[in-house]
Amino acid sequence: MSGSIFLYLVNGESNGKGFWKISLTTYSDPLKADNCFFECHRKELLGNDAAKKILNAIEITIENLINDCIDDGYKIIIPAEGISYDLPLTILEEIYDFWLNLYHDSKLFEKVFALLIVRKKINFSDPDIFKALKGFTAKWAQEIERLHSYRPSSKRNIFHKDPMWSESIVEELNP
Repeated sequence: MSGSIFLYLVNGESNGKGFWKISLTTYSDPLKADNCFFECHRKELLGNDAAKKILNAIEITIENLINDCIDDGYKIIIPAEGISYDLPLTILEEIYDFWLNLYHDSKLFEKVFALLIVRKKINFSDPDIFKALKGFTAKWAQEIERLHSYRPSSKRNIFHKDPMWSESIVEELNP
């Protein structure tokens, strides 16, 4: 189909590191788009403009979610490619499905997307902010917050140790 593209959610591995990927391809089988992809979890044929808008909303939501987790003290490993395995598949599927289903009503999609843009700067879960929201805005702000509510099961510390031959260690040994 001319003017159509596939929006997909896959998992893969590159240089021994696993990742999720949500992107666009012209291939009917997204696994053919890159030889490091293993499994396709979602795939939807859409018009080019719709696919790009939905992908943009998904990417912003995931970026916000990762930033919120990091701000709350959770360590999220950011892979060189794609989305961290620290986010469970169920969360990514929920975000993917939310924006895909919302796009069936493009006017509603645009309004909720505008709230997502505001969400980048203002956390709707703040009680004072939430009290100020009414009607349509309150309902959809609550849905957007729900998409941002995931947190890993524990705050893990990732310790970085310099190799013993690094300059800082050598300097300590040879004052």
